[in-house]
Amino acid sequence: MVPPNFLPDLRTAGLHLRGPETRDIPGWYQRATDREAAALAGDRVPESISEGAIWLAGSMERTRAGERLQWVIDCPGAAENVGTVSLSLRTAEISFVIGRAFWGRGIATQAVRRVLAYGFDELGLNVVRAELVEGNIASQRLLTGCGFRITRRFVDESDGAHCLKMQLSETERLF
Repeated sequence: MVPPNFLPDLRTAGLHLRGPETRDIPGWYQRATDREAAALAGDRVPESISEGAIWLAGSMERTRAGERLQWVIDCPGAAENVGTVSLSLRTAEISFVIGRAFWGRGIATQAVRRVLAYGFDELGLNVVRAELVEGNIASQRLLTGCGFRITRRFVDESDGAHCLKMQLSETERLF
């Protein structure tokens, strides 16, 4: 696999996935400070919105370095982006976060399927992995609906959370 030298815009019937920009920091901060959502994602809650500049710089640097691609998710009618979806090029691992106001609308499913299609069809990945907190039932359902299967259960040593490793091969995808 040859990493892209830029982050392509991706589209679905109802979403636009694009690279993060400074204007995305307030949306990121709103999602990142939702304690319940952060716990489901296994993420740390930032102390102030100023950490958004660090998030943005890190996202852009990882893309430039060919380590990870991260898209923000724009949805018609939403004032700000509604979430992010990322694909690690080093570990072929997908991750995603959707703002609470947009849960249950199929937005994450559309975004994840589009990024998976990009990974398999454009980057030539054979397998994509995901790691999630075992209690995150919605994300587990989403991934299972794409064809992922559980490959391992483990306890995260950093916080004691019960987690799952899941995997999807290009030949087992359900979309």
